[in-house]
Amino acid sequence: MSHEDLVNRVLELQDMLREGLAVRASLHAVLNTVLNAKSDEVARYADASEAALDPEELELKRAWAEARHAVSNPLGVARKRSQAAG
Repeated sequence: MSHEDLVNRVLELQDMLREGLAVRASLHAVLNTVLNAKSDEVARYADASEAALDPEELELKRAWAEARHAVSNPLGVARKRSQAAG
């Protein structure tokens, strides 16, 4: 691969990274908006004891917890998922 080809490839990868980061930022903003709009429900499930919830409510509790984690620590969620898959 020539130097020029290598430079062009690096520039393409940088563009892809910028686009990916922009998409992640957009998704983060949307998820944060949803969490804010549903703050009462999110707080109710966060405070609820798992033993007091039926299976559907327990699933909601875990989903809201994961959504909060994704907003507060997106890299941690990505690492957790890659470890679970690997």
